[in-house]
Amino acid sequence: MARSVTNVVVALSALYTLVFGVWMWGWPQAFAEYVNFPPHEHFLHDLGAFHVGIGIALVAALVWRDAILVVLVGLATAGLIHTVNHAMDSHLGGAVSDPYVIGAQALVAVVGIVFRARHLRVSGAKEQAR
Repeated sequence: MARSVTNVVVALSALYTLVFGVWMWGWPQAFAEYVNFPPHEHFLHDLGAFHVGIGIALVAALVWRDAILVVLVGLATAGLIHTVNHAMDSHLGGAVSDPYVIGAQALVAVVGIVFRARHLRVSGAKEQAR
């Protein structure tokens, strides 16, 4: 029963976080007006990116039980969207190198996902062979 309740809480939290994250990212002006927040397109794009990353990590936690894999999936998701933000919002400020630096960090997380998933597959296969 406790696991079912926890899964429902995680799923609802993921849905809530993803809906608000997509709203912040896709329609920053509308979100700013709704919550009476000063309109700052780039910061709302970034806030949306990190909300989506957290939401995806919550979904991943329902699929996988490995904390490292779940965290890397959330980090990579947020990092990739954050990279897009800095590329598309370059006219709003920031350094020219921002998309490349942030993108490289996101790429490192993706590499971590690949290696962690491979490690888990190999470990699981060894356990089943016993």
